[in-house]
Amino acid sequence: MLRAVLRRLTYANVIATLALFLALGGGAVWAANRTAAKIGTGKLKPNAVTAGKIKANAVTQSKIRDNAVTNAKLREGAVNLSKIAAGTNVIATATSAPIAVDGASAVAVSFNGPLTFTPAAGSVYMMSIEVRGTNLGRSGSEPCRVQVVPLVNGAEWGGGAPLVLSAFAPTAEAPSGTIPAAGQTSPVGLTASGATQTIGARLIGGPRCSSSSSVTVGVAVTQLK
Repeated sequence: MLRAVLRRLTYANVIATLALFLALGGGAVWAANRTAAKIGTGKLKPNAVTAGKIKANAVTQSKIRDNAVTNAKLREGAVNLSKIAAGTNVIATATSAPIAVDGASAVAVSFNGPLTFTPAAGSVYMMSIEVRGTNLGRSGSEPCRVQVVPLVNGAEWGGGAPLVLSAFAPTAEAPSGTIPAAGQTSPVGLTASGATQTIGARLIGGPRCSSSSSVTVGVAVTQLK
């Protein structure tokens, strides 16, 4: 039987079979390419593209639509002073070491370096200050309350309103039982062009806070362009 098949093989038969094979194979590739080209955003199941399926560093600034990232889309505490980009508009920054908050009296916040700047005429400066608690908790059943008062040249800044952190009995609205961070941003040195501004802070803790509770204070001064 094999001899019969071989006798019927001709050059034309071999070429025709090869052409058919290539045509079918090419058609499959073409069909696959056509299918791939048809997978658009409408074909993706909701929540199909998860964070784990996005290649590292794939989402760059140029790929984020203008105004796409709003305040509501930022996780609580996601943007802190350490993420302020370095540049000519960052005038000065400083942070404190962790400070125990179970003391009975107010204490001065010591930063990692003196924080001073001299406003230039015609420029607007903003000061941002944030407070973050670590292991913030109560020593008993009463709430623990921590206040940090920002100071400029020794005077209270920001209208005298302190930044407040606290630990308390959990509620439906606050199941964690803590307010672990606070911050504010306001103008500084608006009417003091040429006069050096010295930034400081005062911490007011209390014995109702656990001995393991501490806070860290960070400050940044930026010049608006």
